[in-house]
Amino acid sequence: MKRSSWQIQKAVVFALILRELKTRFGNRMVGLFWVLFEPMANIGLMLALRIIVRQRTAGVMIDVAVYLVVAMIPFFTFRNIWFRMMGAIDGNAGLFGYRQVKPADAMAARAIMEVVLYSMIFVTFMVIFAWMDYRWLPERPLEYMGVVSLFVIWGIGAGLMSAVAVKKVPAVSTFLQLTSFPLYITSGVLIPITTFPPLAIQVLMWNPLLHLVELARWAFFPTYHPLMGVNFEYPLVVGLLLLFLGVSMFFVNRQRVLLRS
Repeated sequence: MKRSSWQIQKAVVFALILRELKTRFGNRMVGLFWVLFEPMANIGLMLALRIIVRQRTAGVMIDVAVYLVVAMIPFFTFRNIWFRMMGAIDGNAGLFGYRQVKPADAMAARAIMEVVLYSMIFVTFMVIFAWMDYRWLPERPLEYMGVVSLFVIWGIGAGLMSAVAVKKVPAVSTFLQLTSFPLYITSGVLIPITTFPPLAIQVLMWNPLLHLVELARWAFFPTYHPLMGVNFEYPLVVGLLLLFLGVSMFFVNRQRVLLRS
């Protein structure tokens, strides 16, 4: 029976996901354990430093560990989707000789992998928090899911644009990866924005990711009050614009990118 184009594409993406699993995890379960352990260890270290250096609570009925994780994991999801998609074309260049495999499929497979991976990490942390009798369910679950979805949209948009840019100018890859840490700090994921001077806060408010971080905490904690001026519309509009530009750039350059692979 002849398969439809949609069925073929689903099969291709699924096969690429399996290939990503084998590449990243190997044939042993220790590979899966390490891929899960590495980001969790990173998060755990930051939590320990923050709790030791700062305080054990971030506000009324807000534990520091939960305060950090509910914003940290969505941000890491955005960052990893961005960087993994950026390198998807070079990483799967040998497969594009098959007519059914397209660069967009390779990037979609990597984006799905990151979403699934960090969803598993998030669930793991929530189980730990429930065991420790911390808050583990968001006060506004739909709003929180909406914020997380926007982080994913940002990652896909940035990944598409970066994939095209890197194929044209490979040196851009290093520059883009260096921007990750400044974005991380200025978004208020680790260091509360309220600790910055008022003038710096006014400048940082132009960062749409800061709005998403604040909204993630607002959606999770009933007692959390986001910074004045934080809203959902600003990161939504910028995120959709980023996604539109990414899709447009990739569509215009799809043949050129494929030839350069």
